[in-house]
Amino acid sequence: MHIVVFGGGMQGCVIARNLKSREEKPRITVADIRRPTHLPQGVDFIETDVLDEKQVEKVLENVDTAVLAVPSQIARAALQNILKTGVAVVDVCFTPEPPLDLDALARKNGACCVIDCGIAPGVSHILAGNAFSEFGNLDDIKIYVGGIQQAPPAVFHHAIYFNPSDLVSEYIRPARAREAGVDIAPDPLKAEVHSFRDEELGDLEAFLSDGLRTLLTSFPQVPNMSERTLRHAGHLKTMADLEALGLFEEDTVDNTAKALGNRYPAESYPDYLLMQVEAYSGSRSKSWRLLDRARDGESAMSRTTGYTTAAVAMVLARKQFSEPGVHAPERLGAESKITETILQDLARRNIEVKEIVYKR
Repeated sequence: MHIVVFGGGMQGCVIARNLKSREEKPRITVADIRRPTHLPQGVDFIETDVLDEKQVEKVLENVDTAVLAVPSQIARAALQNILKTGVAVVDVCFTPEPPLDLDALARKNGACCVIDCGIAPGVSHILAGNAFSEFGNLDDIKIYVGGIQQAPPAVFHHAIYFNPSDLVSEYIRPARAREAGVDIAPDPLKAEVHSFRDEELGDLEAFLSDGLRTLLTSFPQVPNMSERTLRHAGHLKTMADLEALGLFEEDTVDNTAKALGNRYPAESYPDYLLMQVEAYSGSRSKSWRLLDRARDGESAMSRTTGYTTAAVAMVLARKQFSEPGVHAPERLGAESKITETILQDLARRNIEVKEIVYKR
């Protein structure tokens, strides 16, 4: 079994390390334009420009599965190059628009592709898909998720756990959601902020963010859907102040993101990852809660995102799911065996998703 991870950044190396530890003993290769500073032990490296179609084709000869973990700005073009090879691929890049329109290209080449395979979207969507499949329909889907610092820095009240430009986009991209059957897309920094109390982490802020993505098109009949990002109190005000100062404008946003990444690196601020998913159908409901924490030099954000990507990559590498096309993660959630396989995979790595079933 040979799996290639395109992208040797923070997330790509976490994914590669996780895959290398598997009992199947797969060969793992990281492909990037430069060798990662912290290439995991036992993982191969090959210098590759993922935007070069010929290079990608050569790298993927006799490979079982690919993982795409590159910055969102280049992800779409990179994914097209991978799909042309026909190799199965798991995409964790979160481009501004989910690349579902590449479905025809994937089918033409016989490639099975699962996109948005992180924690949220990712596990959140798998759980929502599982609930929809079990109940036959849903009235409401609510997702709450966020990286929460164990000891947050003053003023910013947060830290950077993945590509800083992608983080900033959470605050400036319209937060698509659905209320009473009507699709909405408010500015995250201007929408109403809700209070959220967690039994372990205490009082947090919850604001609308653009994490529903494919759920809005996969389940158009569900009248109410929202994803809210969780943060320490005060963080959202800081981001609103930065926007008011013009630091999120097109000509300044990259420098702002870079400055935040340098000032608030993940390694300086160990985190928790908290997620709660709620699904309602009439008097029936299902909910899940996940709380993970940084450990072994990996942030909780990196663990939950990267380990989910790795779990799905193994599902594809084992041919447990091989349908050609570009699939949203809720498609996996529709199959109970695959859902259980992924949740058990995470549990074996101390990421436990706890389910609560109750009547509303």
